[in-house]
Amino acid sequence: MFESTLANVIAIDIDGETIHFYSAEKGNQKNIHHDAQSYRARPFDDEFFEKLGHILKLHCEQNPSEQLQKVSLILPDQMFLMDTVNIPTIQKSAMQTSLGVAIRNIYKNADALEYKTFSAAQNKQFTTYGLVGIRKELITKLKAVCSSHQISIGNITFSANAAANAAFVLNPKLKNGSFILLDIKEKTARFSIVIKGKTVGYYSLPFGYSILSRTRLAAEDLLFDHAPAELLVLNAKEKAKAKQLTVGEEVAAMDLLDADLEEDNPESEKSFEIDDDDFETRYSAGLNKKAARKLPKFMIRETPTNKEAYVYENFRIFLKWTLDLYNNNASLMNLGTVDTVYVNMPADNAFLYPMINAEAEENKLKFMPLLDARNQEIITDNLDLFGGFYVKQYNKINNF
Repeated sequence: MFESTLANVIAIDIDGETIHFYSAEKGNQKNIHHDAQSYRARPFDDEFFEKLGHILKLHCEQNPSEQLQKVSLILPDQMFLMDTVNIPTIQKSAMQTSLGVAIRNIYKNADALEYKTFSAAQNKQFTTYGLVGIRKELITKLKAVCSSHQISIGNITFSANAAANAAFVLNPKLKNGSFILLDIKEKTARFSIVIKGKTVGYYSLPFGYSILSRTRLAAEDLLFDHAPAELLVLNAKEKAKAKQLTVGEEVAAMDLLDADLEEDNPESEKSFEIDDDDFETRYSAGLNKKAARKLPKFMIRETPTNKEAYVYENFRIFLKWTLDLYNNNASLMNLGTVDTVYVNMPADNAFLYPMINAEAEENKLKFMPLLDARNQEIITDNLDLFGGFYVKQYNKINNF
């Protein structure tokens, strides 16, 4: 199964500020060891690399028998660029020259990037190339800090790509297929767009299956941090009224908002009215914690009457974002026949699939479980880490 006696994966999670160590014995994918160490630092600045070195050193000292050679290093998706480039179909050598020129025209810092291209589709007029890249400087720094602790890096790839690799292993029928993979973790979710067996796109959400409550509905607007946008709107309103422009941190902006509202409304619950009478955002006077946005009645669905219905209504948030991703990325979806979303989430939510697929004809997508995840949590909870074992078998174009 693995090319060496012990396969090792190191993953950097900047959202959770965690370094993951994932290893398995050759020929025994069930005997997997997972360790994680937390850190606090801005992503990939000098302090980050210093703390990464400390964590690597500590891990090596605590696991002296673990030979960290030819390690698969999994980086956050946002460290990689992905794009498609259309070139007129001409002689192959001339097309490569045209492709290089096109990339340099699009990316002015192309010389600072390490990137790879592959042919994704072709007709008599145009050839579409897929493009994936990463900053050379980042690769150099990561390899240097690992090498200083006798850790050799065999491959570098990104989380969405590694998760797709895992999907091929767990469901071999998907190999060379076109689909969307939705990997739902407890507090985050990740989309991998796979066309003809290659990962060509990714997207992430800042919430996971923890929102699938059986007793209450999740407020979608509270699942995202809109503080910068709200501050921008507040500043624009202030400027339009020829008042002093609000500056500074979110807390300062909210304090100013509360002070203005105090004069008009002595109640403990304050409300900030915007131009639309059907829209209201509420704030707690004491803690400045925003409550759920009020929606007009025509936008509100019927209240669920049982536990399964509550879970389904909450899952519809994932459904909405999946459809948005599908409908707004035609340039990718048209490269293959994408009609299925494979979902990785806890098996006790399997009752959702018939409910979701009741609208499959309208949505043009059906949702299917990646696999029965029971008793395999160390794999399904860490799909990208598990897929890191297989970077040399699948999706090689996305390795650096």
